Amino acid sequence: MYARLSILMLVILLVFTSCQNRKAETFAREAREYTEKNCPLTMDKVTRLDSVVFVEQDDRIGDMVMYYTLILDDESRKVLMDNLGELGDMNLAELRNSVFMAKYREAGVEFTYRYRDAETGEKIAEYHFSEKDYK
Repeated sequence: MYARLSILMLVILLVFTSCQNRKAETFAREAREYTEKNCPLTMDKVTRLDSVVFVEQDDRIGDMVMYYTLILDDESRKVLMDNLGELGDMNLAELRNSVFMAKYREAGVEFTYRYRDAETGEKIAEYHFSEKDYK
């Protein structure tokens, strides 16, 4: 009796794990294809999306990481640095409202937005959102 129950639990665990792995592989492929077809993508006057990468994780399905470059003059750099919190809030609002990101949110994917300076290459900001942030 206990042996059957143990085997059943093992089978359920394997099925769940394999479904998660297939989803993660699909998400990684989609991110790679999006990057190949669309990046670099000029978002606005100062923002360029350089790539999108899906990183599988052992403890959860994975992270969708978006790499941005900001093309800033001295004045816009100062304005941005004074308003980094608002940039994070805008990213979170976009994530919550994006139809395109819905399937990733439903799967429990975490999202990271990384911004670097086009002139210096230095990291300007990084925002990470887990399921508890965007639900």
